[in-house]
Amino acid sequence: MSTILAVDLGGSGSRARLAGPGGAREASGERLRVSAGGLVAAPLVTALVEALDVRAGDVDAVCVGSSGILTLSDGPQVVLDAVRTAVGDVRTVVASDAVTSAVGALGGRAGAVVLTGTGSTALGTDLADCWRKVDGWGHVLGDAGSGSWIGMQALQTALEQHDGRRSDAAALLAATVARLGVPESWPRQIYTREDRAGVLASVVPDVVALAAGDDGVCRALLRLAGRELARSLVAALRPPVPPLASWTGGIFGAAVVLEAMREELAARRPDVVLEPPRGTSLDGAETLARRALASDLRPAKPFLTLY
Repeated sequence: MSTILAVDLGGSGSRARLAGPGGAREASGERLRVSAGGLVAAPLVTALVEALDVRAGDVDAVCVGSSGILTLSDGPQVVLDAVRTAVGDVRTVVASDAVTSAVGALGGRAGAVVLTGTGSTALGTDLADCWRKVDGWGHVLGDAGSGSWIGMQALQTALEQHDGRRSDAAALLAATVARLGVPESWPRQIYTREDRAGVLASVVPDVVALAAGDDGVCRALLRLAGRELARSLVAALRPPVPPLASWTGGIFGAAVVLEAMREELAARRPDVVLEPPRGTSLDGAETLARRALASDLRPAKPFLTLY
């Protein structure tokens, strides 16, 4: 049995799994950051490899699924270089985390998946010639329905309450002030940070908690997020992608988001079968690495690159 290293780099954290004849073990690490030079991926890969005590020659194949690989980097080379430095010259797959998430959630079948955490995107594929990405443009230009999107909407709403432009969001203002401090400090906390998307997403637990307590403003905000995610999923499901879909990501821990997405998807595409995810992005990365090692995988640049 071969030994596989699967890596998942995302805005909410990083994970790795070493799976081989002796079983599997996992490690977790820091979130993926974005600097002026692009993705800061190499230190995360190195730290995960060290945490798993992997040495050159221990691994037969590697797959790294990374957030931002399509839009926030100069391509997969930065990730490949990190892998080569950490474990040597082995069969390597570098993919968008949308790809690894789709493969994991659908159990390797064709269809579409919407994934949302700090950011959000949807990917539809027939596993042959079509790899269709929707959204994933980052917290300034897109990522509708994501943690950073919800956080931005929540802070904007709280600021409207603070400024006297509305009077129904006092609980949300109080929660966000308790987390971030006075509103006058928010621009500096957000605009000057490399991890500003993560800072925005940090208020999501407050929104979810208030919504669970029947706060109408927060419930409406989460329902809007669910509808936005459904819109992305519908766009990803255009032919030749078959009408099979799933989801993945921490935002769906809020039941109201999933409920709203189901309703919107059923209204827009009643033919689509929406199934719970069968696996994670880390499972998808392991599957892709094994397929690459068996020569049962073909590249689909820029979504999936083989070395």
